Amino acid sequence: MIMTALIEGMIWSVLWIIYVYVIVKCFPWQMLHDYPEDIQKAATIGEPTDKQNRNSKIFGVIGSLIIFAALIIFGLMKFGGEPSSFLSVFAFIFIIAMTWNVVDLIIMDWLIICTITPKWVVIEGTDGCRGYKDYMYHFKGFLIGCIYTTIMSLIFAGIDYLILKLLVWR
Repeated sequence: MIMTALIEGMIWSVLWIIYVYVIVKCFPWQMLHDYPEDIQKAATIGEPTDKQNRNSKIFGVIGSLIIFAALIIFGLMKFGGEPSSFLSVFAFIFIIAMTWNVVDLIIMDWLIICTITPKWVVIEGTDGCRGYKDYMYHFKGFLIGCIYTTIMSLIFAGIDYLILKLLVWR
């Protein structure tokens, strides 16, 4: 079960990486609140147009549906064969979600943002801001993410468990 969850966690992480990349690249105002304070203050991106706002919302809804539908599907595929406990479903979903939280910290935040800092992560007007090298800021975000990951895993394990119990294991 753990190996399957880790593999699906890596697949889920790739979906998240694509989602975050598109937002940072095309809709940077949507991610500005996730950057350190000095970057938020120095940013010179203008207010989005109505069309940009609409497009970012459409992308956000479609991207979120794909990401969270995948999480539900992973659980249904894993446990569809025979009845299991809620705890088993929760543990599986939690490993998938926590894999993303770890990948986000190590790959996205520490490697890409803090170490490499490619142009596509640098918000307009923020070249040279210290926040891009603030490893502790991202670690604190990871710890907060652990709380959100746990809550989200409980919710999605509950969704999976209900679907399995009411529709699949009958």
